[in-house]
Amino acid sequence: MKIYDVTWPITPEMPVWPDQPPVRIARVRSMDKGERNNLSELACTVHIGTHVDAPLHFIADGIDIPALSLDVLIGPTRLIELSDVDEITVASLSRFDLNGVTRLLFKTSNSRLSLDGFQKSFVAVAPDAAGWLVDHGIRLVGIDYLSVERFGSDGSVHRKLLGAGVILVEGLDLADVPPGDYTLCCLPLKLVGCEGAPARVVLVQA
Repeated sequence: MKIYDVTWPITPEMPVWPDQPPVRIARVRSMDKGERNNLSELACTVHIGTHVDAPLHFIADGIDIPALSLDVLIGPTRLIELSDVDEITVASLSRFDLNGVTRLLFKTSNSRLSLDGFQKSFVAVAPDAAGWLVDHGIRLVGIDYLSVERFGSDGSVHRKLLGAGVILVEGLDLADVPPGDYTLCCLPLKLVGCEGAPARVVLVQA
């Protein structure tokens, strides 16, 4: 059994969406200063690094993170590689046999992007592909950058997927993971009332 940790490390230097504050990690109690233990404080939005989007992110009456089904967040998944496309379209998806697949992860050229600052030109899901994914019974979609939707888009891809109850996992580190079938274990923090949450995500290969 091989386990791939596909989670971005959380650091103050990590890229964040341009309109979001940077991650702040501060040591507020230190043994070096004679205190009895070490204690750190984390300040960030809920959409940093590897994170999960719940429907509430774009659907006003959508469910929040704790209401997401663990039956979807844990289970068989297919990782496909689309390293030769600028956008994930119906045409690019049609190259693969996805019969019976309900959890689908995309490894794209995003996996080669530098994590030194936010990259605006990343591969994302096209609106027609979002509809295709819903129509084909996909219940979870994951991608290797901070959004399934192009930078500067109108939110239609999020609304299409989240409106159909599709769980989104964004910011996956898939650089060293070959395409294939895995068991997905994706556990977002149980943040009540929140539309998103950082998650620790692993892929298990039997």
